[in-house]
Amino acid sequence: MVEPKYITSKDNPRVKEMKKLQSKKYRRKLDQFLIEGAHLIEEAIAHGQKVQSLVFLEDYDHGEYDAHGIETFIVNEGVMKTLSSLETPPGIMAVVSYVPPETAGRRVLLLDGIQDPGNLGTLLRTADAFGFDRVILSRDTVDAFSDKVLRSAQGSTFHIDITTMDAAEAVQQFDGAVFATDLEGATPLDAVEAQAPLMVILGNEGRGVSEMVLAQVERKIKIEMPGASESLNVAIAGGIIMHHFKA
Repeated sequence: MVEPKYITSKDNPRVKEMKKLQSKKYRRKLDQFLIEGAHLIEEAIAHGQKVQSLVFLEDYDHGEYDAHGIETFIVNEGVMKTLSSLETPPGIMAVVSYVPPETAGRRVLLLDGIQDPGNLGTLLRTADAFGFDRVILSRDTVDAFSDKVLRSAQGSTFHIDITTMDAAEAVQQFDGAVFATDLEGATPLDAVEAQAPLMVILGNEGRGVSEMVLAQVERKIKIEMPGASESLNVAIAGGIIMHHFKA
């Protein structure tokens, strides 16, 4: 058991250091991020993530975490609100360094320019549900380790291999069938069959998959919609496609 350290001031150096992790710049620089709530922390511990520190609100029952030997801080309500991104903090937080799980990588989701954190979190969760165990993010996709994405993903972040790289380069390096969503010259999804290894590419909420990436793709697919709507939310579309190609 690690003896807890008590912090009562928002000006404490460790509090200031942890607060920096609310910024994408410092998350990348320090290779760390914050998670909140018992569920996410339990998922992180269970799936081999490197939990650097635990932060508890005073009076929070943290006994079940003591055996893990993780650096522990006990803070008052003012400090917790400083660190939390939520209006009502859950009383438990952690500083984590992401450890990509070992995966086969035979079903890959490539996300090209996704900007909405909720969409990204939902896509990560859906990829996890349908056996897409590797997700590649283009460099202009929203940060997978921001608080909104982490909450939306509901722990799936720790189940799949998340990598950031140039999208066109990722397509070139992939040895398998590659499918990108598009409207022009696309094959209806229901008419497509494929075995792993395969890659599915989804694009930006407004422009779709970039022309540079589409130029690398042999086959484009679309979801046929008999209704009056012209388009689907990218997370919904991704769910339909990944279910079609599920493991």
